[in-house]
Amino acid sequence: MFKRLLWIITLSMLILNLGCNKIWSLPFTNDTAPPQSQPQPQSQPQYEPNAAKTSQGLIGLPLPLSTFSKASPADISEIERVVVDLINEDRRKAGLLMVTWDETAANSARQHVLEEANSGYISHWGMDGEKPQHRYTLAGGLDVVDENESVTLWLEGGFKGVSKDQLKTIVTEHQTAMVTEQPPNDGHRKNILDSHHTGVGVALAVGKYGVAMAQEFTNNYSVIAPPPQTATPGSTITLKGTINKGYRIQGIYGVWEPLPKPLTREQLMQTHSYSDPSWENLHFFAKPQGKGYYITTPSGNVSAQNISVDNQGNFSVSIPLVKSHALDYITVEIAPNNKPKDTFYAAQFVIKL
Repeated sequence: MFKRLLWIITLSMLILNLGCNKIWSLPFTNDTAPPQSQPQPQSQPQYEPNAAKTSQGLIGLPLPLSTFSKASPADISEIERVVVDLINEDRRKAGLLMVTWDETAANSARQHVLEEANSGYISHWGMDGEKPQHRYTLAGGLDVVDENESVTLWLEGGFKGVSKDQLKTIVTEHQTAMVTEQPPNDGHRKNILDSHHTGVGVALAVGKYGVAMAQEFTNNYSVIAPPPQTATPGSTITLKGTINKGYRIQGIYGVWEPLPKPLTREQLMQTHSYSDPSWENLHFFAKPQGKGYYITTPSGNVSAQNISVDNQGNFSVSIPLVKSHALDYITVEIAPNNKPKDTFYAAQFVIKL
């Protein structure tokens, strides 16, 4: 009966996997030839100020109010773990390793999904303008995070809640919708089936507009000393850590974007995919034995600095931060020793200047 009564609004937001191979791994033909720039996805919210309030991809179906029992906080926590089981079943079918629960990743999204459920929107941005990468850093995350988002909304508000069984039905339908996406609009599916992911945190919230869910996938391949969450523009930090055995550092990058600005519900409903800042904002680039390499940006050439790495994977590098008030993304890219072209992010930190 519930499946016949429950009508769902689901916005399929395209997730851009933030792997370095898509942004930073640029072919060098020699020690002095800069790579050609490549078009990059937008790092800031993209919306049309005069566009209709219903955003692209939104399936508008009313959600009825009923007098059913409400899921308790314990029920919601249990269903979050059910989502992990659903994810792992999809990964098992694809021949991939399972992901394990990541509490830090889950915590990084809890306030965000609560805001979505109580304010009636879906977006990778929050009303404060923050994106998943910064939320994860602020929660104490030391790896890298990729986010999937889904909602079931009653847009007029006044939602009375769902039972535990109904909540399980909703998240199961969301998971099915994401993992069965078809190219080229299959960002959620690619995120679920990314072979590099080792962990996931799920945040689920029920509010006055309905149900919101975030899946926060993480890559754990390193142990890194936490850098500061805030710093002075133009100051220098030292990044130290150890890369897991069997992997090696390909590069460490510093890329900036403007400080976030508050967004309205209408603006958030018109956002789409998110990404890291454009590589045109690169201000720091380092790699093992990196002297002599450089990348060309609109601000000029960025020469490669050297990263000190020993045989056990311990590394250390001094990173000058961007000289303006901005968010500075410090990212560590790695690859398996036996597959040097299979590059991906192992760690990312967003520092507010």
